[in-house]
Amino acid sequence: MRLTDDGGRVLDAECSVEPDGDHIAVILESMSGRADGRPPRNTDYRPALELILTRLKERRAVIKSAIVDSRRTQLLPESSRSLISEPVHLADVPDPHALRRQLTNAQTTIGQAPDARRPGNSTKRIRLRIVVPGYGSSDAVRLAADLAAGASPEADGEPGRLPLPIRQPASGSHVAHPGRSSRSGGSGYMTDQVLKVALEQHAVRTVMDHYRDVEGYEVEDVGSRESYDVRATRGTEELHIEVKGSSGLANRVELTSNEVDHAYGTDTHLVIVDEIQWRRLPDGTIETSGGRARRWTAWAPADEHLTITRYWYRPPAHTDELPLRHEITA
Repeated sequence: MRLTDDGGRVLDAECSVEPDGDHIAVILESMSGRADGRPPRNTDYRPALELILTRLKERRAVIKSAIVDSRRTQLLPESSRSLISEPVHLADVPDPHALRRQLTNAQTTIGQAPDARRPGNSTKRIRLRIVVPGYGSSDAVRLAADLAAGASPEADGEPGRLPLPIRQPASGSHVAHPGRSSRSGGSGYMTDQVLKVALEQHAVRTVMDHYRDVEGYEVEDVGSRESYDVRATRGTEELHIEVKGSSGLANRVELTSNEVDHAYGTDTHLVIVDEIQWRRLPDGTIETSGGRARRWTAWAPADEHLTITRYWYRPPAHTDELPLRHEITA
């Protein structure tokens, strides 16, 4: 992949993202100067590494290990080519520039001969093994696309986006109701309870169809009794899926405290099905179809992506009670 900085410039730095066991690895290829008529290679190595660290910080990533991964050093044990001594929680790193300098400076002695008199190369091929909220080990392609273009993790309330192929319902019109919501702000409170339920049921059916027919899970709608909507099992694997549905563009969704708490305690996916088309039939029922589905795996909503919209308030013991009209006598 090629990185584009925030100013729109494509950096001269070759990097890639791939699964690495239970983690995702970001690999940055080495930089080299002009030699034997060959032009310089990956000249933006340092700004590219700093940009990668900055964009991973935005996604609250954790660097589990960072190693020099050049051909010359790959036969060495990882402990002798490690660039960090312990995992780095990027959310706690105040200055990605300083971290970038630490990673490049640490490379200079790795792979050198014991009698070397001068520091070696500080722009070697490196591998960062990372854990990123919202991305599983199977989401390397999605993370690569987000890091390359700088897709904002704020755009939809959680890091990353994944177009999720969905199966259209066998029946139902694709004609939208003339009064369909066109809000782009998100899925908020809806006073039409019949429509609200119809959209939620459509979203759950869409998600169950996908996980059953495309990914081979056994699925069960558990929304009436659990703090999530769909249980998906495949062999010994069990996923809990939180589903949100909207007829508009759902750039934010409403979560209950139980839904948030549950996401931190088990392997949970969030799937938002928005842009659902609907129409009200003469008997008052709602007919739904279509939609767009996006999925966040390993989902645990970060604090900075949550906005308090309601409060429960317990007033103190009253000190003054007003007489009501029916209690006032002449």
